[in-house]
Amino acid sequence: MNPELIQKAQSGNGEAFSQLVEPLRPLLLAYLYRRVAGKEEAEDLCQEVLMSAYLEISQCDPTQSFRLWLFQLASRLADPLTEGRQPWGQSALEVLQDYLLEHEAIQVELQATLEEEEETYSIADHVDFCFTVQAQTLFSKERNVLLLTELQGFSDAEAKVITALPLNEAEEKRGEAVDALRELFAERCSLVKAGAPCTQCRDFSNWLSGPEETEEELRDLPLQPTVRPEASFEKRLQWVARIHPLQSGSSRFHEHLMQTLRRALGDKGLLKP
Repeated sequence: MNPELIQKAQSGNGEAFSQLVEPLRPLLLAYLYRRVAGKEEAEDLCQEVLMSAYLEISQCDPTQSFRLWLFQLASRLADPLTEGRQPWGQSALEVLQDYLLEHEAIQVELQATLEEEEETYSIADHVDFCFTVQAQTLFSKERNVLLLTELQGFSDAEAKVITALPLNEAEEKRGEAVDALRELFAERCSLVKAGAPCTQCRDFSNWLSGPEETEEELRDLPLQPTVRPEASFEKRLQWVARIHPLQSGSSRFHEHLMQTLRRALGDKGLLKP
């Protein structure tokens, strides 16, 4: 919170406004990307939020958190784009896997993306990709509160302000979202449950990096098979929170993968506007 900087921005000082928003831009973009699961849409939304912040800065209370006020704008502008969308099914990653097996040309494109962009595939980045995908299985309000509290670090009371939900409803939706994703990963993710059906991060790594590098990276991950896989969810959240989905070492590869997934879901009639 910087009341003097906010007051300068309110008086028309562009440099002061830049000092307020630029440190928050990466966090804002990551939040919006995880809400809409699309790079272009998230970047357009981010620009719209920053423009609205510039035009509406006079409404920001200098004694309150500028970050909270900015995310309040972001939540408000993203809501109309997300609230009418159908949640993705829990089988979305399997749909992607099947689609890639049916379209060898896309496999070639993905490999070319890594080479042309000089990126390196990592399991850690794919864990983040997987989280964004599985977050789309939630309804919009649950996903929003989850992202605000568990990844952006806002309290339930702050999430209430940002989302304009009653406090008890914000708390309820956070709890429902956490429970749903905890159960989903505990049942489906082979990183935390031996024999679980989803091995996509390992499969991609074996394909793109080789078995030796795959096993080495797996040993370094905080997510390991356990008799209580549901207990690993907090570690997953902490891990994902450290990764920027559009600024990681394989962000372009994973955005290509996300667009491929959206196409696959659309072809099967599982993705509706």
